[in-house]
Amino acid sequence: MLKKDLFLKKLTFLNFLILFLIVIESYSQIKINHWIHQPDEETLQKPLIYIDFWATWCAPCISSMPHTKALENRFGDKVLFVFISDEPENKIRNFMNQKKYDFYTANDTAHYNYDYFNIKSIPFAVLLNHNGKLIWQGKPWELNDQKLKKFIALYGQKKAKSDRIKLQEQATDFGEEKYVSGNKFALKYKTFDYDIPYKQTFKAGQIIYQGNLKRILAKMLQVEPYQILFQNDVEQYYEVKFDAQFEDRQAKVAELFLSSAGLKWEIVDKAIEIYSLKEQDTSNWLSQDLYQYTDSPQQSLSMMDDYFLTIDNASPGQLARIMSEKTPWIFVYEGQNNNVYDWNIQIDTFDHLFNNLISDLDFNIRQTTKILPVYMIRKKND
Repeated sequence: MLKKDLFLKKLTFLNFLILFLIVIESYSQIKINHWIHQPDEETLQKPLIYIDFWATWCAPCISSMPHTKALENRFGDKVLFVFISDEPENKIRNFMNQKKYDFYTANDTAHYNYDYFNIKSIPFAVLLNHNGKLIWQGKPWELNDQKLKKFIALYGQKKAKSDRIKLQEQATDFGEEKYVSGNKFALKYKTFDYDIPYKQTFKAGQIIYQGNLKRILAKMLQVEPYQILFQNDVEQYYEVKFDAQFEDRQAKVAELFLSSAGLKWEIVDKAIEIYSLKEQDTSNWLSQDLYQYTDSPQQSLSMMDDYFLTIDNASPGQLARIMSEKTPWIFVYEGQNNNVYDWNIQIDTFDHLFNNLISDLDFNIRQTTKILPVYMIRKKND
């Protein structure tokens, strides 16, 4: 009998320990660098907190804002709506002022929340209850009135925990900059563990590339992005700096950079299927004046989720290049139209993509196969 009582006591303690660990595991705390538009103490105590992770360059993020604003108008008495970006404070403030949105906003430049919630793409949203427990996550447009009403019915009368959002200073550098020297030139680079937009700049006598490795290498090697292939998930995001005087020796610079990063390339000839696009009728193409997600009409930005590729301010040639980078299929543009447009293309399947291009956008598509040199990028020890 004593052994049975002891076993039951141990079992009860074990159950309590498991329950305690579950409660601890389920608690989520939002950590931010700075409030850009800060709620007052009373507003912070609302029973539910909705966090929208977004960026000023993200077209789907921006297109979902009216939906979120409508939810805030209807349920703002019970739910605190907060928008968090990993961008600088002034960029977020300028965007909100320009678009005349009054959302509560903050930034998280150290990506604490992105890592904590395992956010791989934006837009992404979470809903926390009064205790900071995660009760919903998904795309902003997936949270509708009916779902939110159910959460309010469950938690809307509860007293809010005061530390669901914590203000803390965080480092803004996302990677340690490494210096590499060769026989006649040197470079610096650092890595990022999240998707950053591609850009090329010239500053203080240096060429600076920033973005995904495929796009950087294609530019340095003067080939198309589809001629850069990766093995064993080596692709990452980088910033690479080197002296502009070595602009005509970028292939050597690229080789030095890859070697330092623990990578190598092998050049092989590969048969590549290419789909050539030529427009027949452009009347269904979206004028750039409809959206204006970017500050400059000359700047092309793109955002992709599992279903759609949205591109702001891109010519048909840029469209072909971006689709080649973002999808498994390779496109080139054969027309002469250099005007820029906004594009929203369904890319979840081959059939959806091609039906969109042919039926909705009136492209004529011609398939060819070319033998091209391809840079196979792999780790040195593979």
